[in-house]
Amino acid sequence: MSKQTHQLRAKMVGAMLREARVAAGVSLKEAAAAIGLTSGALSSYEFGRKALSLPELELLAFTYDFSLRYFFSPEKFSKRTKPNVNPSLLLSLRHRQIAAALVKQREAAGLSLRELADSVGITLPRLKAYEKGSKPIPLPELEMISSRLGLATEAFIDQQPPIGDWDSAKRAYEFVSDLPIELKQFIATPANLPYLQMAMRLSKVPVDRLRTVGEGLVDITQ
Repeated sequence: MSKQTHQLRAKMVGAMLREARVAAGVSLKEAAAAIGLTSGALSSYEFGRKALSLPELELLAFTYDFSLRYFFSPEKFSKRTKPNVNPSLLLSLRHRQIAAALVKQREAAGLSLRELADSVGITLPRLKAYEKGSKPIPLPELEMISSRLGLATEAFIDQQPPIGDWDSAKRAYEFVSDLPIELKQFIATPANLPYLQMAMRLSKVPVDRLRTVGEGLVDITQ
């Protein structure tokens, strides 16, 4: 590697380091203390004036909760830009969606507007406005209504893009984060993708058919 290439690589890694630190909300002083450096030394790394070692990079990535692979294959970790949304339009749509869902759930529970209003301590005109979608439902009141209808408030959470997709991705990440380390490693290994895809297909097969397949495999191995 030429000296010029070496310097360019140091600048690239430094820029990614600075971006990761800022995204993590960690100050230069805090990050430097995490690996036993001065703020000046870490600043030299971030501006590519000096190249850091792999152990230092590992510790910083850990501190920032940032994937180490990003620093070697940044194209695989390109930022997902959030789609532009019209806040007022999105809020108006969501209020109407919740209103429609509320009407549906109330009718399914066999309750009249007045019965529901009386049982949760909300005035009838106010509940009518909620069900028309003309008035936002405060979260505490939505929680009371949900409870009265035998539902978790989460049942009203947006399932459609862009909020729904974002929420699904966050829940998937949280689920994987709680898995035992050996399962995380299995999922993170590209060579295991066919097994995961097979598991997805098997999850859609009726239980009785799976039982038949299993019994067939037992017969073959005997």
